[in-house]
Amino acid sequence: MTVLADTPRWPRHGMLWGHLISDASLEELHAAAARCGLTPRAFDLDHYDWPESARGDLEAAGVRFVSAGELTRALLRSGLRVPLRDRAAARTRRTAEHAAALGLEAVPTDLVLGPIGHADPLPPAGQAPAGAFRLSQEAPGGAPRIEAHDAAGRLAAQEMLALLDARARDRGAPGFTGQVLSLSQDSGSADGESVSGRT
Repeated sequence: MTVLADTPRWPRHGMLWGHLISDASLEELHAAAARCGLTPRAFDLDHYDWPESARGDLEAAGVRFVSAGELTRALLRSGLRVPLRDRAAARTRRTAEHAAALGLEAVPTDLVLGPIGHADPLPPAGQAPAGAFRLSQEAPGGAPRIEAHDAAGRLAAQEMLALLDARARDRGAPGFTGQVLSLSQDSGSADGESVSGRT
């Protein structure tokens, strides 16, 4: 079993980013990412994104550096790869599973329950619909991070967080940890939810 990384060459947030994969299991990948000091939010279905500044930490953790082509071939052989054409469907399945785990009837655009993985980013102003938001809650009771372009989005995010916290506590957790992206409004559902959801 080997953990592999390619050379960072994808620009985002003013930095170059690379990919970190396992050729055997997601469990191995999560453990290696933790040893390297990568945030669990950097996980994206079958790999971790890592910033160029983390190279020393990856080297110290014994990660093997390979070309982008070799990394892709190893990921394909592992059976863990989620092809580009299937990524949206994989996120939709994850969202549905996580919404079901919380008993939500109105399902948001993208939902990650727990500390590993991330929801898609909020589109820029002018591209996101009114009331859209992205919400991150890294620990129950902690300060949430709300991204929204308007007051309706900020209010919808606060309402969503209150609902998610209540649902998580109903299931024995101390509160909600995760991320949500909502790009459309849903006026409610049979159980009185007033949340942003898919249409």
